[in-house]
Amino acid sequence: MNFLSHYYFERYSHDPELVLGSVLPDLIKNADRNINIWPQKYEDRFGNNPKLQSIYHGWMRHIDTDRYFHNSSFFYSHTHALKILLAPTVDGTPIRPSFLSHIGLELLLDHLLLRNNWVHESDFYAYLAAIDYEMADRFLRLCDVNDTEFFFVYFSGFMRTQYIQGYWEIGEIASAMVNICRRLWDVRAEDVHMERIVEVISEYTAKLDGNFHPIFDEIRSKLL
Repeated sequence: MNFLSHYYFERYSHDPELVLGSVLPDLIKNADRNINIWPQKYEDRFGNNPKLQSIYHGWMRHIDTDRYFHNSSFFYSHTHALKILLAPTVDGTPIRPSFLSHIGLELLLDHLLLRNNWVHESDFYAYLAAIDYEMADRFLRLCDVNDTEFFFVYFSGFMRTQYIQGYWEIGEIASAMVNICRRLWDVRAEDVHMERIVEVISEYTAKLDGNFHPIFDEIRSKLL
């Protein structure tokens, strides 16, 4: 799941560090995909510090949420359907249609959460603006990340640009899908059929709208 979908499960927590933890795995991956940390290996280092424990709890809920989502029938059926529809849009490129459909579905869920007023991006950013930076830095260092600057440079840009506001627009989602693929494959923007991607995901959004809430109910019941 993507940022807002993870935030959905913590939106009433009143705990900025919990919200940070719930999106921290993806923030770190975006900041430097070569950095991998496993906080569960260092759980005993966090002691009784409530903020460190909140970050850790949020992190583990992120891991659980992704596991439930990626093993759900909802995920399998919709990524398969989207893969078939999106495959012609990247024909002749190294982009894997299965990967494109995966990120497309996750971004569309964020879009639908916004469109249906289940979450508000301003609240999401307000939570992240309220985090204790010292505790976030300490958490990463306790997980053996000795140089944390890479993360805070990225996080500063993430907060400044607030690009998640773009998830309201289908065209922005299509651009995000292609840009994520371009991090992995050498593909020029003009090599993909962007107009067709916009058309496909616009039509698929209409299909999902009103039918996407069961996956959130299912995951929430498992998290509880």
